[in-house]
Amino acid sequence: MRHGDVHRKLGRLSQHRMLMFRTMVTQLIKHERIKTTLPKAKELIKEADKIITIAKRNTRQSHSLAFAYLTDRSVIPKLFKQLRLRFKDRHGGYCRILKVGNRLSDKAPMAYIEYVDNDLKPLRDYRANNAKHHMVKKNTEEGVVFSYQEKESGKVLSSAMALNNRFKKLSLSYQKPQEA
Repeated sequence: MRHGDVHRKLGRLSQHRMLMFRTMVTQLIKHERIKTTLPKAKELIKEADKIITIAKRNTRQSHSLAFAYLTDRSVIPKLFKQLRLRFKDRHGGYCRILKVGNRLSDKAPMAYIEYVDNDLKPLRDYRANNAKHHMVKKNTEEGVVFSYQEKESGKVLSSAMALNNRFKKLSLSYQKPQEA
């Protein structure tokens, strides 16, 4: 039977695991995005959502609970003045996990965990996967450059070197933009 198997133990004792999550939630509130391993991120999302739910109550007791849980007292004003108001109309799902591949040393799966609706620079360009855009290949002096353009206006959306290096390895068949 699976009694008591509600979370990952992550190879740590219970006190160490609890303090690690408290520290990670504090850093997530402070920076709004942190990079960690995928299993830690999946467990951290539960704790981070709970602290936002506590902050949304905005009572004296919720301030006491947040004060007792967080390891850095300087993030409490940000929690109650910014994050609480940002998620005022949202019913759960305050965090998202973005997978970023494996760590080089031990091949552990890595991920970013971040609060949704943040003002940080996005890690991924979601507009490039839209049907309104297409990929364009240009030959330059440095080599081949790939970019995403809008089909109607021809406006360049993104041109990333990592994307270019990835596509250089693949032999892609692409459609040339129609000349107007």
